[in-house]
Amino acid sequence: MSTETSKPLRADAARNRRSLLDAAVAAFREHGVTASLDDVAKAAGVGPGTLYRHFPSRDHLILAVIDDGLAGLAALGATLFEDPDPVQALQNWLAAFIDEGSAFSGLAGTLVATPPAVQSNACRQSRVTGRALVQRAIDAGRLRDDVDAGDVIDTAGAIAWIGEHPDRDPAQRERLLRILIEGIRRH
Repeated sequence: MSTETSKPLRADAARNRRSLLDAAVAAFREHGVTASLDDVAKAAGVGPGTLYRHFPSRDHLILAVIDDGLAGLAALGATLFEDPDPVQALQNWLAAFIDEGSAFSGLAGTLVATPPAVQSNACRQSRVTGRALVQRAIDAGRLRDDVDAGDVIDTAGAIAWIGEHPDRDPAQRERLLRILIEGIRRH
């Protein structure tokens, strides 16, 4: 089941959905993605049943909260296909993915582990874009042939997870991304 709906919402349902998303953003900023969903519903002024009608699971809610950012990753990828250096394009996309994945504590794990049936269109499209950028660099002979696009994206998710901890050196994510790129580059 996707976080998108197939028909327009009634005005009251649209208001409830928007209130839930706003409350979730506030809760996720304060407590990470493991914030109490009952507290999210209460802050939105609705009951838990309304929350679950809009978002059948925690992952649905999380992905809806970051849907614009995921759509932005897909759009960024489309522009990066114009970059003549496929490795630099991939590195730029992975840096944006890492930034998106560390927006809230615990978010990186959701981005990596969410089953395809739960992923929003924006989530699926961002992963397709990342895979295509990896494949472009492989096809150009710039990355090793044994590189798996899913492994690259999951490793970037791990870097995002490290980056979401406030006591870490902010430059560590950049260093780890450089290590990842050097490790998959064809020399």
